[in-house]
Amino acid sequence: MLKKILTIIYIILLIALVFFLQFFVIDNRTLFGVKPNLILITVIVVSLWYGVYIGTFFSFIIGMCTDFLFGNTTGMFTVAYTLTGAITGLINYNYRKENKMSLVYVTLIFTAIFEFIQYIEYLLITHVYSNLFYFIKQVILSSILNTIIVFIIYGVVYKIVEKFESNLRRESTI
Repeated sequence: MLKKILTIIYIILLIALVFFLQFFVIDNRTLFGVKPNLILITVIVVSLWYGVYIGTFFSFIIGMCTDFLFGNTTGMFTVAYTLTGAITGLINYNYRKENKMSLVYVTLIFTAIFEFIQYIEYLLITHVYSNLFYFIKQVILSSILNTIIVFIIYGVVYKIVEKFESNLRRESTI
């Protein structure tokens, strides 16, 4: 019971930190016309770490917060983040947390999936088609940029979770 409560508190704090960093640190910076998406990286890392149920719940909450903060009433971010988190969480059982190359592959693939979901949603809602070559270029650049940043986020989350779990194990033995 204590572990579940602490996990929820941890997730809420993580959401607040990610939104703070995305809006106040990264939002004004681009590299080759692409902004890193810390929110998506966090969705991928949490879904890989905790699995499909907590990953999907986390993704849904973070998607709703993103829609609320960006004023998007259509729920595009909620759908895109939730689907990405759920699909990422499904591979949790086959994913080895120590393997850095699998982290690269997962980040590349799920950034592309997220961008594709966003592209399809945009097409369905606005009925405006954009240049497919521009979209592919953006997906490639976003995937590479997110892959570089995911190592930093993953390392921080890995250390926090390890410390968190070791404290819980120590307290449960006392």
